[in-house]
Amino acid sequence: MAPSKSKPIYFGPPPNVVEGAWFRTHGDLYAADVHRFSRQGISGTAHQGVDSIVASGGYAADEDHGDVIIYTAQGGSPDKDGHITADQELTKVNEGMLVNYREGLPIRYVQGLGIKGRKATEGYRYRGLYLVEDYWSVRTDRGFLMWQFRLAKSAAVEPWESAESGDAVEIRPVTPFEKAAAKYVSVQRRVRNTAEARAVKNIYKNVCQMCRIPLVVDADGGRYSEGAHIHALGRPHNGMDVSSNILCLCPNCHVLFDNGMRLITDDLKVIDAFSQKVLGDLYVVPGHDIDPDCVRQHRSRWAARAQED
Repeated sequence: MAPSKSKPIYFGPPPNVVEGAWFRTHGDLYAADVHRFSRQGISGTAHQGVDSIVASGGYAADEDHGDVIIYTAQGGSPDKDGHITADQELTKVNEGMLVNYREGLPIRYVQGLGIKGRKATEGYRYRGLYLVEDYWSVRTDRGFLMWQFRLAKSAAVEPWESAESGDAVEIRPVTPFEKAAAKYVSVQRRVRNTAEARAVKNIYKNVCQMCRIPLVVDADGGRYSEGAHIHALGRPHNGMDVSSNILCLCPNCHVLFDNGMRLITDDLKVIDAFSQKVLGDLYVVPGHDIDPDCVRQHRSRWAARAQED
């Protein structure tokens, strides 16, 4: 019998497995580290997020459009045809899906083949990494509360140099600010949830180190923050993904910092780059050592604004 215990949770592509790979059984998925459990269809926790899903036709409301998947939450006591017969709740792994949504954590998605009686009869196909793009609730025709998630295929992570060099074909002129914003979306969103960034955000309980305002994003008090690299990653900057080079920031402060509108002095004061006004001290907890060389490198990227250099 295939092992029933789980393996440690991890996010990202499975080792030595390419998209489109076929597996005969759940046990084979487990052995190849595609899915952490040998039997159940979703892997994750309420607090860490969901790292993999094996879809086997368990819910009638599921939709598979290739690069976009409408995935029905777990629970609700589905009948033999996959229609829920009770309200669903955003608890346990369903709550974990919200972590993926907030943090941009990828999910390894596996499609069951030859579905009959809510079971895969022709094996499983690894489809690649998907991101939780949106979620919502609806009332079914039978009056039960159902939660659903839109999963979107995650673009392959290109080498850093491709994100830093070359301009896409444009159909109209764009401003420098638009280019900076586009670069922020295409590059920064990929790196803000590295293990080191998540560790720093956990230290600060998702409270911004600059404005110190927690961004609450749900009724249960869930907070959102972003891991900001001081010395930017990728060419030509080549910063390191280490805690001494990472700040916990809210989205507003993150964009301002990445675009040189907020600078940090050697004594860890936050200043407005244009007015040179000191806005306050950078909030730093004991044990999180900020690398002064990274701070200076960030200022050097905005030399026209960093007058103290």
